[in-house]
Parts: sequence; C-alpha cells; structure tokens
Amino acid sequence: MASMASDTRTYDFAFDSGFDPARGIRLDNLPPFARRLRTAADMVWEDGYNQPFLRELGAGTLAQERFAFYLLQDYRYLADYAKVHALALTKTRDPEVMRFMADVQNTIFNVESSVHRTYMAGFGVNENEMNNARQSAFARAYTSNILAIAYGGDLLDILVAVLPCAWVYADYGQRLAREFADTLESNPFRSWIDMYKTEEFWSSSVWLIEHIEHMVQGLGENRLHELEEIFCNGVQNEYMFWSSAYDMQYSWKPQWDEAR
Repeated sequence: MASMASDTRTYDFAFDSGFDPARGIRLDNLPPFARRLRTAADMVWEDGYNQPFLRELGAGTLAQERFAFYLLQDYRYLADYAKVHALALTKTRDPEVMRFMADVQNTIFNVESSVHRTYMAGFGVNENEMNNARQSAFARAYTSNILAIAYGGDLLDILVAVLPCAWVYADYGQRLAREFADTLESNPFRSWIDMYKTEEFWSSSVWLIEHIEHMVQGLGENRLHELEEIFCNGVQNEYMFWSSAYDMQYSWKPQWDEAR
C-alpha cells in the first residue's frame, strides 16, 4: 500500500520558505526541486570539487599534459552536447525553449570551442588532431547516456540531463575563483576559471532550473525520483570525466590501453 501511495503523491512547489524569489536563483538560494537534486548529488559533487584535477587546476599546478587530455576529451564531448540540444528542439514548440537550445549550440561552436582551440594550439595540437582524437571510455559513457536520453526521453528528461554540466561548471568556477583569488593572476589556467565563474555562464543554469522547477510541479514521487537519478548520474559522469583526465586514462583498466 505504501508504494501505491508514493505512485500517486504529487507536490506543489508554489510555496517554499527556503527560497527567496526576490534574490533570484543563486547557488545559495535554490528553489525546492533544485535543492532536492543538489542534496541528492552532494557527496559526489563535493568529491568532484576536491579531486586532484580541480585542486591542481585552481592552484595552477596541474600538469599541462593532463589539461591537454581533458581539453581533447571536452572538445569531443561538446560536439555531442550540442547534438543533445539540437534533439531537444524536436521535443517542443515553445519558441523560448527553442531559442535557448539554439543559443547553447552557438556558444559551444563559437565561444567554448575557440577557447579549446587556443589552448590546444599552445600545446602544438591542431584542429584536425582535435577532431580525430580518441574518445575515452568515460567520455563516451557520458555522451552516450545523454544522447540516449535526448533520443528517448521527453523535454524534461533532457533539461535535467544537461543541467549537471552547466551547474557543476558554474559552481566549481565560482568556488575556484574565490578560493584561489590571491594567486589567480598568475594561474596559467585563469582563462578557464574566468569563463566559468561569470554570471553569464551561471545564467544557463538559472534558465534550466527555472524551467525544470515549473515543469515538475504536480508530478508524482516516482517521476521525481527518475529525474533525480538522471541528475545524479550526470554529476557522477562529470566526476569521472575529470578523474580520467587526471589519470590520462582511455579505458576502464589502464592495462587495456597498453595492449593496444
């Protein structure tokens, strides 16, 4: 009987004493379902911020070859991330949603990719090499997951699936900028931190959170749990993306690479 009750229970998020609408959506002022998602993913979220890749990037001591590995994987990732947003266009007739999805794709191809190309040119890697870089098993698992959701899920599924990337980067960017403010000027990775610490970048997360918050109103607990699982899986994939980059690991077991 308890499981049947949870199937039909719905939630009304219209009133929430823990959220101040006057302040807007901030990292420290989240509406209720966003707080639920953030709480559910908290352990891996914090482990992600404290893993060696992020600590050394913030301190400016990250080895260039590790950062280069990350950039190549991220460059490949962004192409699939753009496809996910393109597929989201087919799930809606709302012009605002369609415009947001198109704007994200534009940013990927004209802003973020240019940053990757600039960095990689400094490492002697040209765009042809970037386009033909081998994708790691961890990056492939991540992009395969979000593409599968984009093909088979509805618009809400897609919004929740892409939220971890936008939100985690914004959170980590702002936190790194504050924590390492005294040494940021001389940090060789400053432009990376500068890009993700901005309010402009955070605005994408705000848009997603606002729309997700509106769309989940009235949904039953089973559906909310499904969305929570999508979100937590995304945060875990973000963790593995950086972890495998730090280890410069293409396969689940390093010895598998040695055999190739």
